[in-house]
Amino acid sequence: MKPLTQLPDGAEVFIDTNIFVLAGAAGNLGTQCQELLSRVRQRHIRGFTATFVVAEVTHRVMVNEAREQLQRSARETVEHLQQNPALIRSLTRHLAVASDIGKAGVNILPLTVKDLHASKAYRREHGLLTNDSLIVAVMRNQRLRHLASHDGGFARVAGLQLWDPGRE
Repeated sequence: MKPLTQLPDGAEVFIDTNIFVLAGAAGNLGTQCQELLSRVRQRHIRGFTATFVVAEVTHRVMVNEAREQLQRSARETVEHLQQNPALIRSLTRHLAVASDIGKAGVNILPLTVKDLHASKAYRREHGLLTNDSLIVAVMRNQRLRHLASHDGGFARVAGLQLWDPGRE
């Protein structure tokens, strides 16, 4: 695991959900994630993510916007949203997530059936959660080895170079 700030120019890096979410946060982690996305936008590095990551970011942005309005926990907010579709219709920030990621120059990769099947082995071998195992499967399928993530669980996967904004 290495500091995100040391990711070399010219690298091809897969960007995890938490990097996009942290880019909207204040503080050092947010600043590092914003700088990574700026480097992608400027084409100093090539950024990649996957459709299911974009969906997860979209969901988190939606829930966070509703949480700000409701002043409830994430779980309570999701339950409230499920019962109140009118509130979902009033939320707007999530609508721009996919286009903002694309405009930042991040390549959005598809999830294939081959990736779904390959991910099973990564869950078994490395004890990864479902979406994390899908990230590894997509990365392997696309021959990517650099991963920007604030999730230390990826350190268990041989052959991946993890770049973490929490490292100095």
